[in-house]
Formats: sequence, C-alpha cells, structure tokens
Amino acid sequence: MKKHILLFAVIICLPFMLKSQGVEVTPFGGYVFPGTMHADGGDVYFRGNGQYGGMISIGVSRVMDVDLIYNRSDTKADINIYSWNNSYNYDVVPVSINYMMVGFTKNFRINPIVSPFIGMSLGACLFYPKDNSDRTYQEAWFFSMGLSGGAKIYFSKRVGLRIQAQALAPIQGSGFSMFVGSGGPSGGVSVYSTLVQFGFTGGLIFRLGQIPSTTSQRINL
Repeated sequence: MKKHILLFAVIICLPFMLKSQGVEVTPFGGYVFPGTMHADGGDVYFRGNGQYGGMISIGVSRVMDVDLIYNRSDTKADINIYSWNNSYNYDVVPVSINYMMVGFTKNFRINPIVSPFIGMSLGACLFYPKDNSDRTYQEAWFFSMGLSGGAKIYFSKRVGLRIQAQALAPIQGSGFSMFVGSGGPSGGVSVYSTLVQFGFTGGLIFRLGQIPSTTSQRINL
C-alpha cells in the first residue's frame, strides 16, 4: 500500500518537476492537539503529542507550489467500546498516525522576505498500533484531507523558515445522492469525518534549483 501511494504521488508530481521553478525541502516538527473519532458502539480519543515529518515543495509558478508531504505523530489512543448489553470496555493503545499527502500551496509574496500562504492537500492516513503482539487491534487506512495556512520567512536566497497551522482529517465515509424534481435532475457527493486534528509546525526551508527572480534580486546575502 505504501509503495502504491508513493508511486502515485511521483506520477502526479513528475510533470511539475520537469517544469519546476525551484524546489523547497522542509523538515518540520510541531504539536498536534487531542481529538476524538466517533463510531458506532464507541469512540477513540487520541491524546495530544508532538508531530514531525517533511515536505518537498515544487514551484510550478512564482506563487504556486505542488507539495509532497509526510506527517507523523506518535501518541496514545484511549479506546472506549460500548457493547449491546450495556457493558463497557476501556483500553489504552500506543499508536502512530501517518499522513501521506499531495497538496497545493498558494503563496502571497508581499515582499522578498515574507510570504504568507494557504494550502490544501489530499492523500492517505494510516493508524498503526505500535504494541500489538496479540493482534487485538489492526492497522486502519483512510482517505484524508488537509488545510493549512502560515508564512515563509527567508533569511537568505537558500534558507528560510516555514511556520504554519494545519487541520488534517481522515475521511470515515462518503455518499452520493441523485434526485429529479421540478427544476430538473440534481446530484451531490458528500464526505464526513468525526476527527479533525488541529496542530502547528515549524521547520527550516532549504531551497534548491532556480530562485524566483523577485527574491534573488533583492535578498543579497
């Protein structure tokens, strides 16, 4: 599964790499706040913890990037299960949460040093129980979506700082509807998630390849 996701991401990004106006590599770290995933018969509470990962941003224009993102947090899940006979089970499981995403970032280059941005991403999320020798719990894959916003601050032509807030959501279900009324046929698609993970990250930007002309002309370090 992981190999298929990586191959799919490379295929998507290959055309952008060939026409890239520069690449930014950003290892990052931060914190993700607690959140709860609800389901029939119980819920899972994920404790707040540190998160870390990295991203490769491929500049397809002076203001638009295509991003390859890996984000991981190692935390504990408090599992609450309610049975049909009103019995209650509780367990604590160490778990890693892994997001593998492809995204787009819109940069607002207000000056050569500071560049606010907003972004969105799509991909996959893996919940993996870390201590599961008896196979009580199984890994779970979800389609995932993300939103982010923050700023890039460049110290020189090649090095900068990226700070951002983010919201990541594993999609638990989806639906499709179609109906015909007096106004003609209509349809729609919906997705839902009971867990949205809010957090923030910061990391150093290392710029490779071509530098946007407005920045290279005015940052003389």
